Amino acid sequence: MRTFCCFAVAVFLILPLPGIAALSESPEAKECFKKYNIPAQQDECLSKARMDSETDLDALISDTVKRIKANNMGWFNGKENASVTSGDIYSIRFMKAQALWKHYRQELCLAVATELDEEAYDYQSFIDQCEINLNRRHKEEINLLGLPRVVE
Repeated sequence: MRTFCCFAVAVFLILPLPGIAALSESPEAKECFKKYNIPAQQDECLSKARMDSETDLDALISDTVKRIKANNMGWFNGKENASVTSGDIYSIRFMKAQALWKHYRQELCLAVATELDEEAYDYQSFIDQCEINLNRRHKEEINLLGLPRVVE
């Protein structure tokens, strides 16, 4: 029993834990907190980082829609009498998925922020950090589509 306990403790200390990379922590937050000493300035800095992250994500989504349409020009389901292309349908479905994902992100980040009281000074910072992290990961997911660039 003692050997098992020692083994369990060793495994626990060696293996990575999923909770270590918390959604409420980000390099952007660390940078803002290092750069500014006043909490209001830290919050403003992090809020700007979140908005920049959102702008970058939206630009990638927009570019991806163009790439979807440019790389899927055939008629939907291969039917010549179709009024839309595969790219049209793909892009509509992709945009619907993005709207659903943004709703998921919002709800998940609100859930993460419930660790704090809504009146806490860093409540919004938790939400901002969470959204920055999820945006970063979602950009990676979108890039996994592997769509070739549009040649203009």
